Amino acid sequence: MFALIVGLAIALVHISQAAPVDVEPRVVNGTDADIRDFPYMVSVQFNGRHTCGGSIINRYNILTAAHCVTRDLANFTILPGSTSITSGTAVPVEKIIIHQDYSGFMPLYHDIAIVQLVWPLRFNERVQPIRLPRTFDPIPELAGAVLTGWGLNHTDGAVQDILQKVDIIVYADAECEKLHSLSGPTNRITHVCAGVPEGGRGQCNGDSGGPLVVDGTEIGIVSWSVKPCTVQGFPGVYVKVSSYIDWINCHLKRGNYP
Repeated sequence: MFALIVGLAIALVHISQAAPVDVEPRVVNGTDADIRDFPYMVSVQFNGRHTCGGSIINRYNILTAAHCVTRDLANFTILPGSTSITSGTAVPVEKIIIHQDYSGFMPLYHDIAIVQLVWPLRFNERVQPIRLPRTFDPIPELAGAVLTGWGLNHTDGAVQDILQKVDIIVYADAECEKLHSLSGPTNRITHVCAGVPEGGRGQCNGDSGGPLVVDGTEIGIVSWSVKPCTVQGFPGVYVKVSSYIDWINCHLKRGNYP
């Protein structure tokens, strides 16, 4: 799915940690999905083109990755309720709130943002909010998770028109930190890893900002991965949502709606 272009410092590939992030963020080895099965999923679009994923918190607020929304506010829209990123009605953005400690450099600590909408979403079978974890809920280590998005199907592939889904596994915090000791490093307070040990399934460019979901709860936000996408031994890295619940609640747009 969506991931940043980051090389390996081992196995003949180079790691880049000094350059600022520039993402035009498919799920690798995913299968076609229906938005009615994942009604919390949205496409974050810039100048009318898909750039990242996101999830619906409530009628006015979308959760995504900070690195997805650092450009001009006026050019961003949100596309909810659509299996295809080339159909549907986009919603204009009123405000973008990026975490105050987001650095913009690898390993992308605090890579989280809230996109506030001009008008409220209308909930139906295609548009519904995601459930968030409780503050500091432990991650469900080794649990099955589902990742959805429209990102590249491989490193040199193309953004997908139809929503994709893939089943992966949540890694233990200690294993995440061990595997990314050179390519990150990751931090168990802010990051969670997911993928499969053999590689070949997970996120790629264009999946950034999308939700990692376990039993209906969003535990992670796609942040970055080692390139080539889904390379064996390097699971995808996500923002650990449970560490940011208080921050999220403090920055939601409030509105009067049923």
